[in-house]
Amino acid sequence: MANTSSRLKAAIAYPSDNYSGNLLWPGTLPPYAKAALPDALVAIRARGYFASTLQEGDGITFNRNDGVGYDSAVALADFAASFPFLEIVTPGPNQTLSDLLATLAEGRTLRCRYLAPVEGLHLDASIEYGETRLHPPVDGAEVRLADHPWHELCDVAGAEVDPDWSPSRDASGTTGLLAHALMERSVEVPLPLLFEGSASVSGAERLLRFLLDDADHGLDPLRFNLCHYLKLAYLPSKPGWIQDNALVYVMPEGDGFPDKFYFGKPYVLRVSNNWLGLEVDAGAGSGIATELASFVDDVRADEIALAIKSALRALNKAFYLIDFEAAFLHLVYAIDALCDPGKLKGERQRIWINAFASNGRDDRFAAVLPPYDHHYGLRNDLVHSGKTFASLGLKGEEACQFMLDILGSCIICFIRQEFTSRADADSFALRLLGTAPYEAVIRARGKAEPSLPIATDKKFKKLRQP
Repeated sequence: MANTSSRLKAAIAYPSDNYSGNLLWPGTLPPYAKAALPDALVAIRARGYFASTLQEGDGITFNRNDGVGYDSAVALADFAASFPFLEIVTPGPNQTLSDLLATLAEGRTLRCRYLAPVEGLHLDASIEYGETRLHPPVDGAEVRLADHPWHELCDVAGAEVDPDWSPSRDASGTTGLLAHALMERSVEVPLPLLFEGSASVSGAERLLRFLLDDADHGLDPLRFNLCHYLKLAYLPSKPGWIQDNALVYVMPEGDGFPDKFYFGKPYVLRVSNNWLGLEVDAGAGSGIATELASFVDDVRADEIALAIKSALRALNKAFYLIDFEAAFLHLVYAIDALCDPGKLKGERQRIWINAFASNGRDDRFAAVLPPYDHHYGLRNDLVHSGKTFASLGLKGEEACQFMLDILGSCIICFIRQEFTSRADADSFALRLLGTAPYEAVIRARGKAEPSLPIATDKKFKKLRQP
C-alpha cells in the first residue's frame, strides 16, 4: 500500500492535438513510489490508456487507446486512482509545466557534476582537493586526448587515435571544453533551478549564476595558497567564462535531466586577468589546500566552519575588486567578521584581532600589532575622509597584501586551534591576552586602555553581553 501521508506531488499535462499527455514528477521517485510504479501502470492501462515510462525516468507519457473521447476531469480521477502515491496537480492559468514542476520541487536538490573552463590557469597534470578536480587542456603533446579524464567529450571522429590531435581555440560544444583547463566539481543543485534552467534563457542564467558561484569558491584553496597582491598578473580568471560568455556542462546524477551545456551572459560586468595567469604544479592540491577544501565543501556546518568559509569567499572577492580601496576595506571587514571583536573599539579591537593573527606567538604579536594599527587607521581615511591610496602617497597593492596576510593568519589560527564555536575562539584570545608576554607588549605601547590585567578590563568582561 502506498504511503499516502508522504505522497509526491506530480504535474499532469493532458493530450493536445497530436501530442500525448505527460505525468511528470520532479526528480527521482522515492523507493516506495518506485516500487509501486509497475502496478500503477497496469492499473491505468486497464482503464483504457496507453501509458509508458519516459526514458529520463521522471514520468510517463499517456493517451487514450480505446476510442473513448478524452475527458480531462475523468482522466484526473483515473490517474489519481491508479497512482495513489502521487498527489497530481494541474498547471494554473498562464503557468507552464516547467514552472509548475519548479514549484513542486521547492526545497529539494539534485546532486550534479559539472565542468567549467578556467582561463588563466596553467596545469601540467590533474590535481584534486576535496570535491574539486582540475584538469589541464588537451594539447596533443604533454596532454593527449586518450589520456585526458574527459576524453569522451570529444565528438571529432578519429581524434582519440591521433596522438597529436588537439582542439582548436574556436572548437565548439563539449569538444571546445578540452581546449581549456577544466574544473570538475560535484554540488547539490536546487531542483527548481534545473527546471528553470531548461525552460528559458533567464532560467539558464539563474542556474549559471549558482554554478559559477560554486566554481569560483572551488578555486579559493588555490588562491589562498598561491595568489598575492604584489603578483596580480598571476591571478587566475574566474571559472566558467570563455571571453564574454559563461558556459558550464552539467551532468545530473539522477532521473529527469539529461547532461546539458548551459551558456549565456548571466552578469553584465565581470573581471578577468588579461595577462599571465596562475601556474599550478602537481603538489598544489595537498597540504593547506586540502584542509581549506573541507570548508568550501561544507564538510562541517558549525558556526566557525561557516565563518571560515565566508572569510575564504571574502579573500577571493577582494582579489577581483578593481579599486584597491574597495579591496582593502573588504579585507578589513572580513577580518572583523571572522574574529568578531563585538563592541571592542580602538586598542581593544587591535589587540583582539592580533591575538588570532599571532596564533600564540608573542613575538609575532609584538611584530604585527603596530603595522596592523597603522593600516587599520587607513580605514578611517578611506571611509570618512574621502581619501585614496594615491592621495595618501601609498601603494594600494602593498596595503591590501598586508591585510590579506592578517586575514590568512587568522584563518590558519582558527583551523589549527580547531575552534568549533565562538566561545572556543573567545577563550583562546582572552587566555593569550592574559599571559605575561602578551601583557608586556600591550603595556609597552603605553595606551590608556585597556586595563591590565585583561581580566579586569570592563569592556572585555562585557565582550558578549547585549
